[in-house]
Amino acid sequence: MSSEKDYQQLIYYVLSSFTKDGTPLNALVGSKLEWQVTTIMAGLLSNPNIVESLDPEQIVDASINYANIIQERLGHYQNAQIHTLEKLIDQ
Repeated sequence: MSSEKDYQQLIYYVLSSFTKDGTPLNALVGSKLEWQVTTIMAGLLSNPNIVESLDPEQIVDASINYANIIQERLGHYQNAQIHTLEKLIDQ
């Protein structure tokens, strides 16, 4: 059975490896938009039909457009939530 110290060292090692010794995640992957675009692009690239029908620049543009649409829709959703909460508070 492992000791508590071994367990703590293992946790420290895992976290240290994941964050490159404490480097913030946004420093490793760039901005939120870059992370979203990269993730969306990976999804698009996994679809052979899209890869065959679009140029690389078009796939990047599509990824950026999808990320912007997602942000816009999330903004609408968050505003609706705030409006609903304000209505509940006013009652």
